[in-house]
Amino acid sequence: MSETIEDFKRAVALFDSVVAQVPVDAWGNTTPCEAWNATALVRHQCGVLDALADIARTGEINMPQMADETDDPAARWIETRDGLAEALDGADLSAEGQYWFGPMSFEDFVGMVQWDPLTHSWDLSQSAGIAVELPEDLCVSSLTRVKSLGDIPRKWKLITDEVPVPEGATAAQRYLAYVGRQP
Repeated sequence: MSETIEDFKRAVALFDSVVAQVPVDAWGNTTPCEAWNATALVRHQCGVLDALADIARTGEINMPQMADETDDPAARWIETRDGLAEALDGADLSAEGQYWFGPMSFEDFVGMVQWDPLTHSWDLSQSAGIAVELPEDLCVSSLTRVKSLGDIPRKWKLITDEVPVPEGATAAQRYLAYVGRQP
């Protein structure tokens, strides 16, 4: 398995670890993502990763949609997580396509999507009051990938305006600030 896919799986595993710790009474809590509570954030993440899994399975490229309403966001997440793992195991990583962010290989596309579960791991942890440490190397690679997209993420409102960070900020703080989070 390539380093890109391994890094993506680590970001998904981090999100998974946060979902597993969310207390039942915290699913209605607000998140750093404007207008999303914790349940909606998980529905979003499921929609993004379900769409990625569908691309891996079929080669058909569709934009992600918010996953259906659910009374059990943790169970819905497990369904997505397991389906994604299965789809990635059989994926043609070299398949070239016009993916969400432009023409690239499927492997590079998966690498681009890595920033989403990484960022939302932090968002969900903030919402539920869970301590999470974002891996510095994933923050560095995610920041590089997001920056390589130019203005697309902000134009599409996938991230908000960058916030300032103090000199000497960690890679995680720089990454979070770039995607509009207050680290």
